[in-house]
Amino acid sequence: MSPEILGLTTLAGNPVVVRGVDPDAFLRLENATHLSGAMAGSEFALAGEHLALRFGLATGDTVTVAGAYVPRIAFLRITGTFRTESAANDEILVDFSMGRFLTGLGPLNYHSIRVRTSDPAALLRFLDGFQASVHVSGPGLVRADIHSDPPSDERLANAILRTGLGGAPRDYLATAVAEATTSVRVVAYGIAVLLGILVAFGVHAVQARAFADRIPGVGVLRAVGASNGWMRRRLLLETLPFSLLAGTIGALTGFFAGKFLQPQVNVVVFGHQVPIVFDVVTLGFIVLLLVAVSIGSAVVLLRGTLRLRPAESIRENVAVEPPRSLEAILRG
Repeated sequence: MSPEILGLTTLAGNPVVVRGVDPDAFLRLENATHLSGAMAGSEFALAGEHLALRFGLATGDTVTVAGAYVPRIAFLRITGTFRTESAANDEILVDFSMGRFLTGLGPLNYHSIRVRTSDPAALLRFLDGFQASVHVSGPGLVRADIHSDPPSDERLANAILRTGLGGAPRDYLATAVAEATTSVRVVAYGIAVLLGILVAFGVHAVQARAFADRIPGVGVLRAVGASNGWMRRRLLLETLPFSLLAGTIGALTGFFAGKFLQPQVNVVVFGHQVPIVFDVVTLGFIVLLLVAVSIGSAVVLLRGTLRLRPAESIRENVAVEPPRSLEAILRG
């Protein structure tokens, strides 16, 4: 007989079953094979062979698991590994105290009790005579609901895990972490968009000041026969290499400056620190964005100049102060 406590948790973002058991009774019932480490003790965490391979675990490793139905976190040290042909080969076995801690189950209660018997009918008669309210199922046995109605919900964890029927949702902690991560990502993207707008205005202001000195040159080129299309191509050929170089230097400078200042200055959003990580894709996106802003700004400035006649572009509109007479100067 093997009483068991079932907990659904996550490990490295993947759903995992943590099962509270009596190790000797459970492993005998499962016909398990000992692979490594100690298989018993007052506190143990036994990893099935498939689970150990899936997560790269070995005896002596420590894993962090969350509570199945209550807000709990536990650190489990893998004390041994085993092999079995059942679903337990992909589970973690823990002692009853840890199973109750992770599930919030009260003392003397279990989620399921598995029994190996050569006479299932005698077991059913015993449970009926004992006035037990249980659901009985197993290989070669017609399901029986003794002194209880058939279940109508999905809280039969054992039936789900053993038969594969129904759905086992991720625990609330994983969902909360995912929602918090999404919130931080949205805020970070919002800040990035705001900074991008400010950078775009700064690039446009710098280019407008530099382009103001070249407006007469544009008028001269148009006066000697340069078409609008030729002017745009000339502008793109001049803007593209400089904007690409400036964008690359600026992005790399910002990354290295952030890494240098990170121990003293951290970006914190909603209490979560946003790390500065070098990503080639992100760096390329920033450079392309700066190039696009520079080219767009240059095209806008050129379009405003092309609306003027060549003579108006060449003429310098300088405000000249009217001459003052010598008498006015002496009186001043």
